[in-house]
Amino acid sequence: MVSVRLLVILLLTWETFAIILKNGGYEDVYVIILDSNSENDVPIKRIRDVMTSASKLLFTATHNQLYFRKISIIVPRSWPSKPEYKQIPTSPIKESYFSVDANGHKAPQVKGHFMCGKGGHYMHLSPTFLKTGRSRWGLHDRVIVHEWGHLRWGLYNELPVGAEKFYQADGKWNPVRCTESIDGDIGLYERGKCKQSNECNINDASKKMNKNCSFCPSPYQDVDASLMGNQWIDKLSDFCDEDVPTVKKEHRHDRFAPTEQNKQCNYKSAWEVMREHTDFQTATKLPPSTNTVPEFEIIQETTGYRVFVLDISGSMEGSRMTTLRQTTDYVIQELISKGSWLGIVSFSTNAAVEKDIIEVNTQTDRDDLKNAVPTKAKGWTCIGCGLMEATKILKRQLGKATNGEIILISDGENTPEHGDVDINTARQEVIDAKIIVHTIAVSQQADTTLGDIARETGGRFYTYLDKGSISLVGAFSQALSSGLTSAANRNVMLLSEKKDSVQSKVSSIDFAIEDGLGKDTAFTFMTPVDRNIQLQLNGPNNYTQYLETHGNIATLSVPDIAQAGEYSMTVTTDEIPGTVEYHVKSVMTSDDVVRVTSMLSTNNIDFSSGELPVIFADVSKGYLPVLNATVSAIVETGVKSCDVSLKDDGIDPDAFVNDGIYSGYIFPNCLHSGRVNVKVNVKGSKGETMILKSVTGAANPVEVDEKPVIYNSSFQRVEVLEELYVTNYKDTGTSDVIAPGRISDVSLYHIRKKSTSQGESRNFTVTWTATGDDKNIGQASSYILRISNDFETLLNDFDSAEQLEMGNVSLIPQESGETEALKIVVDAEQAYTETSFFAIQAVDEAGNKGDVSNIISIVVAKGYRAAGEEGSLTIEDDKDNITSTAECNCGMKLLTAVQIIVSFVYCFCL
Repeated sequence: MVSVRLLVILLLTWETFAIILKNGGYEDVYVIILDSNSENDVPIKRIRDVMTSASKLLFTATHNQLYFRKISIIVPRSWPSKPEYKQIPTSPIKESYFSVDANGHKAPQVKGHFMCGKGGHYMHLSPTFLKTGRSRWGLHDRVIVHEWGHLRWGLYNELPVGAEKFYQADGKWNPVRCTESIDGDIGLYERGKCKQSNECNINDASKKMNKNCSFCPSPYQDVDASLMGNQWIDKLSDFCDEDVPTVKKEHRHDRFAPTEQNKQCNYKSAWEVMREHTDFQTATKLPPSTNTVPEFEIIQETTGYRVFVLDISGSMEGSRMTTLRQTTDYVIQELISKGSWLGIVSFSTNAAVEKDIIEVNTQTDRDDLKNAVPTKAKGWTCIGCGLMEATKILKRQLGKATNGEIILISDGENTPEHGDVDINTARQEVIDAKIIVHTIAVSQQADTTLGDIARETGGRFYTYLDKGSISLVGAFSQALSSGLTSAANRNVMLLSEKKDSVQSKVSSIDFAIEDGLGKDTAFTFMTPVDRNIQLQLNGPNNYTQYLETHGNIATLSVPDIAQAGEYSMTVTTDEIPGTVEYHVKSVMTSDDVVRVTSMLSTNNIDFSSGELPVIFADVSKGYLPVLNATVSAIVETGVKSCDVSLKDDGIDPDAFVNDGIYSGYIFPNCLHSGRVNVKVNVKGSKGETMILKSVTGAANPVEVDEKPVIYNSSFQRVEVLEELYVTNYKDTGTSDVIAPGRISDVSLYHIRKKSTSQGESRNFTVTWTATGDDKNIGQASSYILRISNDFETLLNDFDSAEQLEMGNVSLIPQESGETEALKIVVDAEQAYTETSFFAIQAVDEAGNKGDVSNIISIVVAKGYRAAGEEGSLTIEDDKDNITSTAECNCGMKLLTAVQIIVSFVYCFCL
């Protein structure tokens, strides 16, 4: 049986364009079919039907403003050609796709969605989802528009976060849902249904809701909001809006509910976030009669056509020219896939074609290309000359240069007075020709236009600095695409390291190869000058391989398929080498390997704004999160270097614990004016990393979370990120200018009640994860705890809310990552039918205040009195008066903590 694999990409990158929006219609929306399918495995008609219905619903859901106008279906070059197939090279699309096969995770999902209001990288739709009929995740159009909310506008699910399936308000427990208009059953969850039980009494707010109780909405009810909630409800056709009288009651967003949307988007509804997106800044209502049926075209992927455009101006002379030559040789030999086309253009005062485009099939072809790489530098810097010459040879080869690629490397500013072609003229030429230009700036002095050209053409833009651990090979490797419909020739960069000062003749480098890799595995060592070099590779099952050579590049290639396991390379040189580079690459033999997608929250930052860039790395296997990986980044400016640890712990800036997305801030001491380089390293140790087999992607009412499984293979990856450009930088010295992080997991852990002579007393134990002194690093100095009967006050005017009276109790924050607990004891004579709201703010020693935490609600009574008394995380069973220790489910393991009890007096003014 042929394994069916399908990939659908509806792509929006954050700072370069892919999808185009014209007069309400999205264009350049791609559906990509992988080459593991025969033509009959993936019916194109079915794709057309699904996307047509999704376009119609999108138009309705956006109030007649947006729809899909043009969709391109890309089919593999292995399929038989047809007259209706356009034969053109396919755009690289910045690695923004996700392998999908019959054995992988089947739920539709968006990958690369890291922040509210910022879209994701791509949407994954499995063959199972695309089968005819109603999918298990709901009607196809509802599911696609739901995922489009993540992908395009950066919306989050309006579903429970973790175990918080109910919240307290108005004297009872309320199910977490996007709007109160969603109806359903409440009971013990079993096989997608809720079985009625006395354990699930929503009217008893005096005790914690049973963790096995759930809310089960019917898929067939007559309700139309919200698509970001339970998308399997058939009639859904709109998004939630503000909770104001001008919005229909059934469309009003429930801000009290602990949903992903509320926690990550500061309690804004879907429509509030959407209206801030650029799509809606210029959108206007279109006539209801607008034809929303997309125009489809079918593109058959052909081999890639590239031109390397290399700067050989005078400023490149010396070590830069040596590095350029070595790197280009390495790329031609190891990374250019067989059957692709490549040409080489150089430029200084003017441009020259060093090698016209040829098809790379033999070693002779590679040698001819390597011999064409220039070795001498002189003259001025006419970037426009190089771009124009490359455009000419692409047009000569292709007729039309659409989707041809240029990789442009330059170290200086364009000198218009010393060149034949103006850079802006050439820039417009490549845009009009629809050529993708990737750029690599070699030095801080390289022209800032390089990044602009890449952005405008849909390319990538990188920086290589003379000093630092990020190599030119690393940047060059990221700029190369490997085709869209096949994984057969996809190189994976396992190791890429530059060392500026090696003081030993012998070096040892360890790396790992996992199952699913191993083809064309090569270890390469580079040094600036010719030396005697010995390479000895030791691997699993007593594998040994040896190479001895003379020169400035040594490559040891593993024959056939390298065994999975741990490897160690010993490098010996006849003299101390000084600057060296190591690179390990391997080609995929299977789609089922660990994949890493990394990026920055922004590629341009004004330092004076106070914003801190965030590094994100999405680590997954089989389309499921990989847990317990070691993820770090190195940040370099050419004058300083910093290490950043990326965590998947749910502590600011990380959104959710154990979702496979690792996050970390870049602090001011790591930044500098101009270009900043970032490299992400990901490692997993055999038997330590785990694959979380849980509900990932579009929710399915029948699916249940499974326990994570151990991944019995070591792995590693390296990714060089597109450059970060900093303006208005100011050295903060030793000043503490970084506030503590935002606490985002405040939750109601336990409730205990008892009758008193004056009425009723309730104890509310609230828990959260401690944040740090500087975001998630260190230990904050104090907490500000506030309560209010008005949600808006805590949300928008936190400082004016009543601060809890602490009495003689000192609430000292613990180290970041540990569990905090707070016990609020409430006494009242009247019935508990009112709602109070509670939030926290962390403060450091310098007085910097973190953002206000998520807000929780508790049921109270009019005129209640509250006082504090000591307690702990040990819970006493009210019924049997038996003391038991409960596990604190705060999204992290429970660390030893001292129970802090708060004493306060607060009265509502009604």
